[in-house]
Amino acid sequence: MPISVLSEREFKRNKMKKVNLLLVCIVLCFSCSKQGKEGVMDFDKVEYISSYDSIYADIDEPMGPVVELHVSGNMLVLNHANDDKQFSFIDIESGRLVCRWGTVGEGSNEFIDFSSNFSLKDSCLIFQTSATKEINRVSLPDILNHRSILRIAKEAYPYSADFRPRRIYPFHDKKIALGSFKEGVFGLLEKDNTLISCEGDFPFSCDKVDGIYRGNLYQSRLLLNEDKNRFALFYMVSDAFEIYELDGRGMRKVYMSPFRSVPQLRERGERFSIDYDNSVAGFMTVSASSKLIGCTYSAKSYQEAASQDMVSDEILCFDWEGKKVQKYVLPFAISNFCMDAEYLYAVRYVDNQTVIYRFKL
Repeated sequence: MPISVLSEREFKRNKMKKVNLLLVCIVLCFSCSKQGKEGVMDFDKVEYISSYDSIYADIDEPMGPVVELHVSGNMLVLNHANDDKQFSFIDIESGRLVCRWGTVGEGSNEFIDFSSNFSLKDSCLIFQTSATKEINRVSLPDILNHRSILRIAKEAYPYSADFRPRRIYPFHDKKIALGSFKEGVFGLLEKDNTLISCEGDFPFSCDKVDGIYRGNLYQSRLLLNEDKNRFALFYMVSDAFEIYELDGRGMRKVYMSPFRSVPQLRERGERFSIDYDNSVAGFMTVSASSKLIGCTYSAKSYQEAASQDMVSDEILCFDWEGKKVQKYVLPFAISNFCMDAEYLYAVRYVDNQTVIYRFKL
């Protein structure tokens, strides 16, 4: 059999191919190793913010803890816990408390209960009443102008043994529900409340827990971006989050974060609960603008972070593709925040006072 003999040029060419292939493998291995070590808090771009404005402090009229806040134009709206009034409305530029509103009761302009989440849309304050399974839309101008008769629209939402929404978010002409469902992580409702489908699955294993109980155990938060037809779904007590897009065919997942920490369970008989001593606090507070998704995060155990009031001085920002954009380091720790295209508005408790700050992004 004749023996093939390579020319010197062919020998050098093959040798260079092997060297290039080896270099590519080394780069890929290094890249994968670097990516594997990189956590949710590791950002290439970090900005330390030193300047800020103090917008408001509740010196004259103490208010309860802020559980959620949103900004709409020149108005900052706070949702409170354990307070006589559910909402506070603050004019950002003047720093003036315009009004406080939202009373529990059965009288005129009162509600049996208020949900912990709310939204601002189409000049309305939108929130749920769990006891009556209703979505309430109250005219913002009526509230801000102290009108005695408010324009209020009520809409019942579906609730059954297999579909138990806890939070409902208006999204274009549809609604997205989070809660406990026999199947899926979230429910998509038509304008008339027809259930289109229950979508998604938990990104981590939860086979030990029956479907209807999973949403109660593994809770989540949702951020909307109607401009991009997208929403971000954050799994609490973890570092996992997803981004979905609404298109003509329904919901489509466009991003899943490379998570490491998932909720750990404690088993007692046939019941399960979150093991807060051995689970990370993970995502604590989340907010979004049309361009950015922001969150506070703690790698401490949930129990340890809770003992320190779940505060953080770092805001992690991602874009709506899931890519890391920037980490903002604040001059002090905050407990809650919201953001728009230009500013970050944060809540801090100082000497038994609730103080609202504004940071330029």
